[in-house]
Amino acid sequence: MNTDHAWKLSYYNLIIDNFNDVVCIWNTKHGSVVQLDKDIYSCFEKNFFDSIPSSDLASYIKEGLLVPQDLDEQQEILFTARQRQYSLGQSSLGFVIAPTVACNFRCPYCFEQGIDRCGYMSKETQRLFIDFLEKLLHNNANIKNVRITWFGGEPLLAYDSVIVPLQSKIIALCHKMNVTVAFSIITNGYFLTSEKLDFLFKIGQTKFVQLTLDGSGEEYAKRKSTSIDAFYRVVDNLLNLSDYLHKNTIDAKIKVRLNVDNDNYEDVKNLALSLKSDSRFCDNIDFSLERLRKYGHCQELQSFCTTEEFEHLKYDFNSFLEKSFKFPEPKTVFCGQHCMNVFCVGINGELYKCEHDIGIQKHAVGNIRNGLTYNKYFLDFMDLPLPKKCLSCKILPVCMGGCPHRRLMNNNNTECDFTINNLIKVVKHFISEKEVN
Repeated sequence: MNTDHAWKLSYYNLIIDNFNDVVCIWNTKHGSVVQLDKDIYSCFEKNFFDSIPSSDLASYIKEGLLVPQDLDEQQEILFTARQRQYSLGQSSLGFVIAPTVACNFRCPYCFEQGIDRCGYMSKETQRLFIDFLEKLLHNNANIKNVRITWFGGEPLLAYDSVIVPLQSKIIALCHKMNVTVAFSIITNGYFLTSEKLDFLFKIGQTKFVQLTLDGSGEEYAKRKSTSIDAFYRVVDNLLNLSDYLHKNTIDAKIKVRLNVDNDNYEDVKNLALSLKSDSRFCDNIDFSLERLRKYGHCQELQSFCTTEEFEHLKYDFNSFLEKSFKFPEPKTVFCGQHCMNVFCVGINGELYKCEHDIGIQKHAVGNIRNGLTYNKYFLDFMDLPLPKKCLSCKILPVCMGGCPHRRLMNNNNTECDFTINNLIKVVKHFISEKEVN
């Protein structure tokens, strides 16, 4: 590595610990954590890089702590994001498909309130999607894998009429085109009964299931506008699925999304413990504490967490379950929907850029019959600039401004998903876990 250039400290260096004779630095742009002797760090502070041994200097450059003097790191991040967003040569293609927007529950926080909740994807629309997918694969030789996520409403309401026939046709098409395919499903779990598992997981190449629980017993029934019996049925389906995947040695993961606010956290903790104590619970289940938010037409709840409150709950929850802390890796974009290779498909074949737009006709950006329309909504979604406070933030590489859809709906104002102090706390915990292991 050439160390003869003029160097400067990366803007994205964060001190996460300063003790005894060592300073620990996390570079959020590079995703590295480096421990420096105090004398070396003193050279850093004074920009005395010439006094650092060349072998050490090369290491600090490699880890991103030092960057070329003429490098504009912010513009590099933004340019890399644009490359990822607009590249048409990517090897993967993703679709979030709603076979129906009907649902058997009525969650007060659901972002789909206010849209027409009737209707299922017709056989004709299914045929048009296969034609659309085949055309995309034929015209893009770089695509080597396809990812499909079933969404809703509750997608398993359309299990027989849409999921089974369309999933089978997608698998056959991808096999013919020599492209790999994997399926995921986002479900409330009520209809995830044993008789569906063989198709979904042995035949249908389903690799991931997300199932939502907001509490146990009466708390669940209240939040889902359903019965306590429904809660026990969902839990039974979840644990049977975990046991099924384990016994059949099927490589698929289950994510249990635990939606919390300030009222149900203790109940959610007890629910997680109860599930883990069941004999059918296996290592293929991962619990993810998620923050309830107000979206669009959803009903107002009085107990939404602030960013700081939720961070405290999540940190406590991971410690409570002795979950390994995930290192906050840098990313090029916030989510796949912000890229040209991922779209959502409505029940009538409309194309959207985000699942939160499904069913909102004015937010459609095309359809599977005619393809993408470069309308104002599409361009606004893709080209929404990052807010000034994000551009100056040292954790920009970790969050990339947060959810673009949420910002678009809120005049480009962003409610931060993270705080610097909490991320430093998580990184410190991650390091301590790694040292112990």
